[in-house]
Amino acid sequence: MLVYDEPLPSTPCNWDVDTSCCTDWDTYSDALQTAAAEYGAMVMWAATGRRFGLCERTVRPCGRTRDFIGTPAGYYWAEGTWIPYIFNGVWRNCANCVGASYGCCTCEPDCQVYLQGPVHSIPATGISLDGEIVDVDAWRVDNGQWLVRTDGDCWPTCQDYNVDSGTGMFQVTYFIGQEVPSVVLSAAGRLACEYAKSCLGADCQLPARMTSISRQGVSVSLVDVDVMLKNGLTGILTVDQVIRSFNPYGLTSKMKVASPDWPPVTRVTTYP
Repeated sequence: MLVYDEPLPSTPCNWDVDTSCCTDWDTYSDALQTAAAEYGAMVMWAATGRRFGLCERTVRPCGRTRDFIGTPAGYYWAEGTWIPYIFNGVWRNCANCVGASYGCCTCEPDCQVYLQGPVHSIPATGISLDGEIVDVDAWRVDNGQWLVRTDGDCWPTCQDYNVDSGTGMFQVTYFIGQEVPSVVLSAAGRLACEYAKSCLGADCQLPARMTSISRQGVSVSLVDVDVMLKNGLTGILTVDQVIRSFNPYGLTSKMKVASPDWPPVTRVTTYP
């Protein structure tokens, strides 16, 4: 089964770096502030497993997952799998039997579509159908991935992918991902501050590439920078404590689960 798998974003989304710990921040140029903030966000985003940040996504779902109320649905509406159950000692297969007389229940809403998650939020104007905005009171999101219709109507069975607006178009704009914890934003700000100092040639806490130093008969061994970077650390104690707290096993990306039973990913326009 070939499924479109959107690659990881190449940069962090919606990282509002907290530079309140940097007393000289306002004295830096706008260009240096921008570069330093991008550096801090990029390093902390990668070091914490590339899982924080809310990325905006616009998709065009295709096909709801339930059939009409009162009728047993089949293989297609069960997302490619039958749902077995026993009634009166007999094994049966079903997907949707709400109101039926033979005891089948799926514990699912009557109308929903799949969105690749985790869905963090959907703007009030984020869902449009046939050129009209669907009111926020007409839907909800379950389990961070199911867009459920709640006003008695239903999402379209399919849509016209040949049009980009108006009748036949069903589109959802939402934010996917996890909101960045404030302590991670503060750590990113600390890194940004040290980066800015380094650019100006001032003393900073970013580690240099040395393993030992000797002065006046005293030798001090330092941590190998290459080893430290390989472990996803920065050499700044307070920053590395945050990294280890959120990513103790040094994961380079968020974990994924693949299954042939997983719902198909909705169509995503990647350009323009």
